[in-house]
Amino acid sequence: MPAYRVESSILEQPDDIKPEWIDLQSRSDCSYFQAWGWIETWLKQIAIQLQPVVIKVWSNNDLVGIGLFVSRDIRRRMIIHSRAMLLNEYPFEGKNMVIEYNGLLVARGHEKAVYTQAIEYLLKEYTGHDEFYFGAIEGRSLDYLSAKPFKGADCSIDEESSTWSVDLDTVPQGIDGYLDCLSKNRRAQIRRCMRIYQERGSLQIEEPRNLDQAMHFFEQLKVLHTERWQSCGEQGSFANRHWESFHRSLINSRFNTGEIQLLRVHNGHEDIGYLYNFVWHKHVYVLQTGFKTSTDKRLMPGYVTHALAITYNKQKDMIVYDFMHGDLLYKRILCNQNSKLYWAVIRRQQPKFVFEKLAVAMVRSFRRVVGRENA
Repeated sequence: MPAYRVESSILEQPDDIKPEWIDLQSRSDCSYFQAWGWIETWLKQIAIQLQPVVIKVWSNNDLVGIGLFVSRDIRRRMIIHSRAMLLNEYPFEGKNMVIEYNGLLVARGHEKAVYTQAIEYLLKEYTGHDEFYFGAIEGRSLDYLSAKPFKGADCSIDEESSTWSVDLDTVPQGIDGYLDCLSKNRRAQIRRCMRIYQERGSLQIEEPRNLDQAMHFFEQLKVLHTERWQSCGEQGSFANRHWESFHRSLINSRFNTGEIQLLRVHNGHEDIGYLYNFVWHKHVYVLQTGFKTSTDKRLMPGYVTHALAITYNKQKDMIVYDFMHGDLLYKRILCNQNSKLYWAVIRRQQPKFVFEKLAVAMVRSFRRVVGRENA
């Protein structure tokens, strides 16, 4: 049996953990949101000023687990106050970078032990904290998190959401091959839309040749994204200056590593759509979109852009085209597989949380009764 030990410290500079993180990610099955490109940018843009705590788990002399936690006082439902630690995120004050596929960075074969050791350490050493949040984790991470009961604490799920993706190994080559995988009605609509766009020129999809062009694509995506959201009375993601600054920094630092994919779909006459994706181990994560608005109801710029991007990435030998979380109709239509993400929390067994749980259950029960009476 391996002998595990855990240590923690305040992280002063991102470079202090860079070599260890990069080495460990090569020995793990991590998502892009756990990879150094994302983590370094998050530290520099958001977290380092919050004095993050780095937790390291060792097996003998080998580093097998690492995680970054930031602290925050949380007030819920007006009366519940908690001191919390959050893994790899800070969803407050406009600084929520919307992490997905989160979790501790763990060496293969040590997953269950690392989660157990890390949580037991946090509960023992950080007694001033009531809750430990593990946001947007996959089911396998939830299994590790809840594998054993912890003395004086419970694991619960605050939220869950479906993620939708395309298994590219099951999709035939070419746009017609992919569209044949969709329903008869939907593929007919997309093909009709493509014909309308092609009346003014052939449909094309392209990637930027260099960083300057990549930033230009991102700027054009911003324009289309903002126009579309404002037409619906909303502001869109770019209204958050922290979000935009974060992703500009990420593109600048990681484009030349091949981790950033920006795509432009056009017909030689007008832009139809832009996509901002991450690429990690042949897994494409769709992060942000910008589509041309139109009053012509026959036009479906989002469907056309994604359909071409799916076939483009299939041709590039990618394995997964991931729309990520959010149970939206277009994802159900375009995808052939789905899974779950969970927002889990380890809470100490305290009276205030028992009261909160009972109060929430009573309110929900009351609403159900009122709903039935009004039906």
